[in-house]
Amino acid sequence: MGREVQYQETMRDVLRLLVERASQKADATSTFEQGVRMGYFEAVSAILGELETFGIDLGEVGMAGFDPASMLQPARRAA
Repeated sequence: MGREVQYQETMRDVLRLLVERASQKADATSTFEQGVRMGYFEAVSAILGELETFGIDLGEVGMAGFDPASMLQPARRAA
């Protein structure tokens, strides 16, 4: 596996982990937990911004069409 692919897979895994952890905080009621969730949002937004700045297609890291603001939405309830 080439270095470029390793970086790509690492970035994909880190982004997926951050988004997953944020979703686990979707029902946060404490100020601290809401702050943690905002931190995940800030990290993902910064990484995606850097990728775009360097002309890296977000699809290459599994984030095509992903809107980081969706991380701040409350958890959806099943009907």
